Amino acid sequence: MSMSRSIIAAMAMACAVCSAFQTHPANYVHLPSTRLWTSPTSTLGDASKFTGGNSPLPLNPKGIIFDMDGTLIQHSIDFADMRRRIYEVADADPIGRDLERDCVLALAKQLSAEGQEKANMIFADIEKRAVDDMTLMPGGVELLSFLKENNLECAVLTRNIEKNVQHMQQLYLNEIEHIEGQLFDPLVARDTVVDYSGEPLKSKPHPDGILYVCSVWGCNSSQVIMVGDSANDDMAAANRAGCGGAVLLTQPDGTSLDTDSGYQVGYSEEEVWERRPSLRVESLCELKTYLQVLLKDRRENDETENRNDVGFVYSTQGYSFDIPSIGAKQV
Repeated sequence: MSMSRSIIAAMAMACAVCSAFQTHPANYVHLPSTRLWTSPTSTLGDASKFTGGNSPLPLNPKGIIFDMDGTLIQHSIDFADMRRRIYEVADADPIGRDLERDCVLALAKQLSAEGQEKANMIFADIEKRAVDDMTLMPGGVELLSFLKENNLECAVLTRNIEKNVQHMQQLYLNEIEHIEGQLFDPLVARDTVVDYSGEPLKSKPHPDGILYVCSVWGCNSSQVIMVGDSANDDMAAANRAGCGGAVLLTQPDGTSLDTDSGYQVGYSEEEVWERRPSLRVESLCELKTYLQVLLKDRRENDETENRNDVGFVYSTQGYSFDIPSIGAKQV
């Protein structure tokens, strides 16, 4: 038994702490109980990272959808300041003063024409400064290089704007060699229009963006992994869409990097559940380690299945073995 499988099997008992959350969407791909997932460097104390059940990631992923701010790039937006400034505009707006103080993007769209103009100026100012200070997340280059080497699709789903997403993509392309065309396809921002309606897709936590990416990739959402730093937005969108994996990037103490997360506080049981990740990691490097184990074991499974399918064929040139996925090979 390989070291990764030994460690994975040892985690089975520890992962029982998650038994209260053993009910999952039907489209989750579950592994046998002896192959619960963990990082090769993890200890039994890390069992809390597996918050969703037997398998936090789909066995045969088609690709990964990434959030941008706080996931692919380091946080450079002061969300608390953004909310304060937008709420001030809403307080002074004849329509906005009676609206619920929730998502600032949704709130801004409901203001008067003058209020919307002021809110958009605030967004533009904050996001311009964020672009000037944009810094790639540690481990991002290595993770994306690994995904491309293993032919996994990559997409971005963000509440930021397309111009800034393109800038982020170029920063990564400057660091990653041998990439032709786009690194991320598709790129879905809050101003992305994908049909003839002229209206952008609804932003996270609505699942529309994830389902659109799945349609582009030609796959089911159960084959997709969503990675982000916000339980409120990224994890909720992933669970609503039925993603095969919902990975939350957290700080070492397990709290979300998103200043506006607050999940599991003040929500109904259903809302708490949809904000719950299937796996939490503390860095993109750690996520790469999980994926390395996933793909290694998948290759071993494929090889085992192929060996089981071997048939011997006799010809005038002697015996050969036939593996359907490879073809006849002479002995």
